[in-house]
Amino acid sequence: MKKYIMVAIMICFVTANISFTAFAEENRNIEIQKKILQQQKEIDMIQCHMFKQAKQKSVAPEDYIPVLMYHHFETGEVEAGNGVIVNIAEFEEQIKALQQAGYTTIFLSELYYIMQQSKIEKEKGVKQPELHLNKKYVVITIDDGYKSNYELVYPILQKYNMKANISVITSLICTDFVCSPEGIERMSWENLNEMQNSGLVEIYNHTYDHKPVGDRTYADVCSSVIKGEEMLDKYLQKRSLVKVLTYPNGNYRKDIALSMQSDIEYDLQLTTDIYVVNRDTSMWEVPRITVDAGWTGEELLQNIENTAIKTFYQKKRFVFTPYRLKVISIVGLAVLAIVFIIVKVRNKKII
Repeated sequence: MKKYIMVAIMICFVTANISFTAFAEENRNIEIQKKILQQQKEIDMIQCHMFKQAKQKSVAPEDYIPVLMYHHFETGEVEAGNGVIVNIAEFEEQIKALQQAGYTTIFLSELYYIMQQSKIEKEKGVKQPELHLNKKYVVITIDDGYKSNYELVYPILQKYNMKANISVITSLICTDFVCSPEGIERMSWENLNEMQNSGLVEIYNHTYDHKPVGDRTYADVCSSVIKGEEMLDKYLQKRSLVKVLTYPNGNYRKDIALSMQSDIEYDLQLTTDIYVVNRDTSMWEVPRITVDAGWTGEELLQNIENTAIKTFYQKKRFVFTPYRLKVISIVGLAVLAIVFIIVKVRNKKII
């Protein structure tokens, strides 16, 4: 009997170690994850379009809020499907399409208050996921802090009187006219203050170093987040009362998200999960729609609608990456082994 129990314990121990190793390996392969998410996004859009045609489902735009995600902008031609760089003429066409469709742009701080009110209503017994708003709202988010946000995007925001939210990697922002020599040129704190003082832009934290959460310790992640907040406090002339964290590459863990919410008191935490915001959306898992290069204004509106249909009518799928499949198979074998041992022990007792 003791021998069987010891074997079962050993199997569980080995399984746990292999499982943790597999998940750590998964988190280290960020590029692979990004490719999988891109493929998943394409599949989701196709399936959602088919679902809409087959079921004739629709969702009123007043019942949800799409959060759009951009990064860098260029004046030249950009390869279609690029989820990081968008042609500025395409961006202006998208802004015009949103405005003509009756959308009102809001800050993340305003989104927070809407979600907070929705949460209160849910606690009072409102179970429907629909928000039932009196307007069509959209949130524009721009990550990293590239100079193109100031030189190309800001004039368009002024032209159409539209709002945007910029999450910056604080270590890469030009300080005292000294800029990082690495990669694409970034904005200065003077640029950020000018935009924020205009009333059209709010600035938020995208961490100090932009290292994905992956398998980093909470202390390590927390240090980067706090450094980011300290630089924003030091160099921005004013801050939003609502605290927002945008995860690097949208890579986050629920344990860290919960700790961030309680320890640093973040009101919203942004991911790259492709859904729209409704009453069921968690404030520490706010989804966003990646806007790809090549989208026309009409295609942006269509993708917003498709994502809304997916959010309301399709169950969220668990992505079966190779690592997760490996863990599932190992755990499954361990469970079978334990069941086999239990059966053997019981049979011996009967005999």
